[in-house]
Amino acid sequence: MIKRTGFRPLQSLVAGWRPADGTPLEPLEAILLAWTGIVGGRVAQHSQPLELHDGVLVVATRSSAWSQQLQFLEPEILARLRAMGGPALTGLRFRSGRLRPPKPAGAERSVVRRPRPAAPEAPPEPAPDIETAFARARSRITRAGENARRRCGDCAAPAEGPLCAPCRGERARRRKVDLERLFFNLPWLDVESLVSLVPGLEPGELEAIRRGLLQRWWLGLERVRRGSRRATDHERRIASSYVLLQSGLAPDDITPAVVRNVLGPDLEARLFGSPGSAPSAAKEDER
Repeated sequence: MIKRTGFRPLQSLVAGWRPADGTPLEPLEAILLAWTGIVGGRVAQHSQPLELHDGVLVVATRSSAWSQQLQFLEPEILARLRAMGGPALTGLRFRSGRLRPPKPAGAERSVVRRPRPAAPEAPPEPAPDIETAFARARSRITRAGENARRRCGDCAAPAEGPLCAPCRGERARRRKVDLERLFFNLPWLDVESLVSLVPGLEPGELEAIRRGLLQRWWLGLERVRRGSRRATDHERRIASSYVLLQSGLAPDDITPAVVRNVLGPDLEARLFGSPGSAPSAAKEDER
């Protein structure tokens, strides 16, 4: 994205700045002087106004990759040029190749320019193919490993903290799976009991996993209700856990009315065959 900077109107540049012979700037020269302010320093290192013909500004770029990237920014560049009072432009055309100063029409003139600070080191060109991109990534990882002072406690890769990002993600995934297994096997446990079983567990984390698990279970049970096949033992076990987790009751407190209220009569009949069978199924699972 082009970084926004403070702009000066091109008209003021043309009126307030003169080359050595005192003649005013040509429109292309004014655009060239204001180019860094229009597109930002990084983009200006890889592009340069080259020609101006019939309202179309030709911009030279260092590579076809930069030409493609700047094409997406064409509307914004045009809007900024128009807002700065420049010449009436109808479009931009990008041409990859070696950057060179623009050649204004008419005789060449000596121009007095202020010295510019040294440009920072240009970022690398976009990788031409996926093999080159992977090679660059491996090189950066190798250099980071050589310079790293801390290592991941799980895989020994360079890390800014106790764990690297992939290992943190893997631990979070395993933790979520363990909590879902607890909910499935012991859905009647209260928050205090679950927190005591899982060190460092926060109530908010627990509630988020509970809601996600109930939603996933219900989608599966809805498919059973709408389908024509017989329910499996695993689906009946999910239904029993769903009733217990949704109601927050212990198995001994589940009544046929609770099952019908949570699942609905159609789903209850498809899963358990007759009203009131779900509590006994849950108790047998418990045993």
